[in-house]
Amino acid sequence: MTTCLYLDTARLGQMCPEAQQADRDFARLAGEEAGSLYYDLFLRVGFFSLPPSLRRRYPGLADWSGVASLKTRIKTALALPRARPLLLANRAAMLVRLASRALCRRCENVLVTDMLWPAYRAILEQECRAQKRTLTTLPLQGPVLNDRISQDELVDRVLERYFGENCDGLLLSALTSRGVRLPIPQIIPAVSRVRRPGFVVVDAAQAVNHTPLHAAAPYCDFLIAGCHKWLRAYHPLGLGCCCRPTADTVVAEVSREMTERGQLDDPLLSFTWELENGRCEAFSETVNLAPLFTAAAAVSRIWRSPLCRNEAFDRQIANTDRVAEVAHSTGWQPVRPAASLRSGILLLQAKRSETRSAAPDTLRLAFRRWGLAVSAYVGGLIRTSFLPDTLSPPGLSQVRSALGRCA
Repeated sequence: MTTCLYLDTARLGQMCPEAQQADRDFARLAGEEAGSLYYDLFLRVGFFSLPPSLRRRYPGLADWSGVASLKTRIKTALALPRARPLLLANRAAMLVRLASRALCRRCENVLVTDMLWPAYRAILEQECRAQKRTLTTLPLQGPVLNDRISQDELVDRVLERYFGENCDGLLLSALTSRGVRLPIPQIIPAVSRVRRPGFVVVDAAQAVNHTPLHAAAPYCDFLIAGCHKWLRAYHPLGLGCCCRPTADTVVAEVSREMTERGQLDDPLLSFTWELENGRCEAFSETVNLAPLFTAAAAVSRIWRSPLCRNEAFDRQIANTDRVAEVAHSTGWQPVRPAASLRSGILLLQAKRSETRSAAPDTLRLAFRRWGLAVSAYVGGLIRTSFLPDTLSPPGLSQVRSALGRCA
């Protein structure tokens, strides 16, 4: 049993017990039944296609009931529109490339903020250069985290930059890696009252099973997420949801074009499409299937949770509030946005200059020695991320002690 308090879910979620059991049992099934008819039926139809003896042998796979069912359960659990198409891919970055190509197909000038994940921005920049489109950046990180502007001020800044630069598309993060919730349900309607964007993409990589998605999904054309962080499925599985019917045509056209050119080469994306549509290519690429089963188990965990999503989120916020309260007396300064923009991610910055000059790996290792797993950045900045049940009274004492020792 680990003695480390895991506060690094915003980087990589700690694999939940249900996903662990599914992972173990799939490894055993693949080792003992791979190539058999039972195995093929299991992939296509699901757990209950197995004979009773094998169901008893691999109980961790009970949540698998085929690709179509997995997609429906994901959309329902994450409050995504159930009638809309959902893409599954080994790499979320491939879905970002698809979304970036769609943005450039429909828009001349795409607005992003300086809080967009750098790898995603690089993909969008590449597509904009190739398609001769303009990429406009709105600086928000400083105003939000240092000046603590309000939600209304944030929306006003987006509108001012969007219309001032004559933008017609957006790629925004529902929740940034620094823990800022962008008010998508306020931004997009405000923009659309003047001129509806040609295409809107929402990055929900940090938002899935953390902040409620039902508010943001209706306002975007394409939503991108993953299963290895807050969902705690561990194995990367990218999710791409066409949230509005108007997005279907452009996403289908771009997908077909990229596939023909060999640019949409994600093996799981192709394989799940084949499984769902009853086709099997004779020379398809070998694909890692483990993410399907750990995701199915992690989604089922959500179904069994006694907390609704809003209640769970309130607990996450309460955890960050408690840590922020004790941080001041331990040599750390909370770096937080206005209350309406907060999440279960809390940034803390060291007050001492010696700690601020420490290398991120040194700082991260120091916290690990004192029982906390955190992310660390230059400037003595650490990122902590809290699940609803992360912080018991002993856990809070452990956090206080580690902060004091690492200050």
